[in-house]
Amino acid sequence: MSKDLYSDKLTKGRRTYFFDISKSEKDDLYLKVSESKKTESGFEHHRLIVFEEDIKDFTEAFQKALTKFKELKEPKQTDGKAYSVEKIREAHKQAYLPWTPEDDSKLELLFCEGKKVKELAQIFGRNDGAISSRIKKLELKEKYGR
Repeated sequence: MSKDLYSDKLTKGRRTYFFDISKSEKDDLYLKVSESKKTESGFEHHRLIVFEEDIKDFTEAFQKALTKFKELKEPKQTDGKAYSVEKIREAHKQAYLPWTPEDDSKLELLFCEGKKVKELAQIFGRNDGAISSRIKKLELKEKYGR
């Protein structure tokens, strides 16, 4: 007859997990992890028993699995950028630098002269998207009906 030494329970929704440490008739310790899931027809039970001599290896393998689980669930965080500002600045010298009031005035003037986004991008050393975004932010199309 086994003797229960420790028991803990975790209930999440329809599942309940039991963590029990017991001692066998031969005085061997073991961990029993049980899952009980409520179903339409009653309960479904699953049980895992880890014996004392396997606990260390089991714990290491379980920890590795948890680490991998976290990696798969939450992809590695970088600085959030899939690009290098330095590389982009090789093509667009002013990329990611703040716009100055002088830049805004010059953009507005050149926009009014009818310069296209591609031309403006070359003049300002920025990419097409940055120019389009700034035109939108300054509401130049609305302001000049273009």
